[in-house]
Amino acid sequence: MKTIMITGGTSGVGKAIAKNLASIDGSEIILVGRNEKKAQHATLEIQNLTGNHKISYLLADLSDQKALQNVAKIFDDTHDQLDVLIHSAGVFPQTKKENIEVNLRSHYQLTHALLPALSKSKNAQIFIITGQPKAIQCGVISEHQETLLQRGLWLLTHKTLLVKWLAEELNPTAITVNALFAGDVKSDLMPWTQTLKNQDVSIAKPLITSAQYQGLTGQFFDQYGMVVKLSDEKYNATRAKQLLSEYINF
Repeated sequence: MKTIMITGGTSGVGKAIAKNLASIDGSEIILVGRNEKKAQHATLEIQNLTGNHKISYLLADLSDQKALQNVAKIFDDTHDQLDVLIHSAGVFPQTKKENIEVNLRSHYQLTHALLPALSKSKNAQIFIITGQPKAIQCGVISEHQETLLQRGLWLLTHKTLLVKWLAEELNPTAITVNALFAGDVKSDLMPWTQTLKNQDVSIAKPLITSAQYQGLTGQFFDQYGMVVKLSDEKYNATRAKQLLSEYINF
């Protein structure tokens, strides 16, 4: 049995992942979203599609520290452990503040808020959903966020740095942390993603259940489950801490 929490699980990539993982025998899926109507609709849709009725939701704006902590408390009060945490919640940022709070800081803080539950699992897994591998491989790591393009590149590179930071930080435990590019999936994130037809993330289930992925940490997987090679000089835990500390430790 796997207990799985998916932030942003009420729509887009997060919901597509939830549909895939709900087919795991004995799985329980907890969706985290901000809109109750969307959460209710997603819950019923996944239940009807998969026949898995252990689908529920929690409502929270994860950029709000109190709401984030409340999600962790409700989960701890109702569950013994958390086996998988998938950070899929995110926005295409209109401001620097939104980028930092929604696309970066909330991932770090929710991970730490849920560490007691994750630590009770024998092989807990954390995945941070990110974007195009080529942009992450080739894009310059910059702190500039004046334009939409700069904020988009900041999002991709800094999420990747966060994976490196958390993977090293949690290395003494049995908790693994990896990045995942889920492929091009229909979502409301941007105008062009609204036109996409694909609503499936078929690699999600193998990443959770296949022995070949167990124990791997600090990696970046593409939509086929292949490891995306990143520059160790560019993306490493030491650099991640140097660059991210001002955003995380506020």
